[in-house]
Amino acid sequence: MRIIITGPRSVGKSTVARILAKKTGLQYISSDELGEEAMKEIGGLDKAIKSGKIHEFIEKKGYSIILSVFGKDNFVFDLSGGSISSRSHAEASEEIRDAAKKSSFVIGLLPSPNSEKSARFLYEREKERKHFKGTGKDELLENTKKDFSKYPELFDKFCDAVIYVEGKTPDEIVQEMIEKWIGGKR
Repeated sequence: MRIIITGPRSVGKSTVARILAKKTGLQYISSDELGEEAMKEIGGLDKAIKSGKIHEFIEKKGYSIILSVFGKDNFVFDLSGGSISSRSHAEASEEIRDAAKKSSFVIGLLPSPNSEKSARFLYEREKERKHFKGTGKDELLENTKKDFSKYPELFDKFCDAVIYVEGKTPDEIVQEMIEKWIGGKR
């Protein structure tokens, strides 16, 4: 079984994917951890993003570390939203989406069916994250709205299932996944 959990930053992908992996006995794999390891020499993934070195990494097909996961079996893959939705590296994102869709069951996490509520939900979480501490509140809210705006339409085409997470605990989200989609696929 190959399950991908994806969604915008701060929606809860990592937490949900870890719980799902534990409950199903599948291996947990994180695209962020893969990127962190691949960019260790330059200070890690966050530093590569902030310095712009991530662009060179992507242009040299460094994202093949993500593509290599799709050749494995029995995993829950915590796939970063940026990997599938990059506007500046649209071809790489499309290649990742195509490989994911062909090999795995893709579950997208979104806060709510309402875009404004979703952006506010993500903003409330993002303002607590350390890598946004230096960002002004208005700028962070606008960036969150802009980033979120690409997901609903993308998920209509890409995901096999979408779960709205607002008002649910991570355990409730995982239970919904197992009951609706994964239980019969084991």
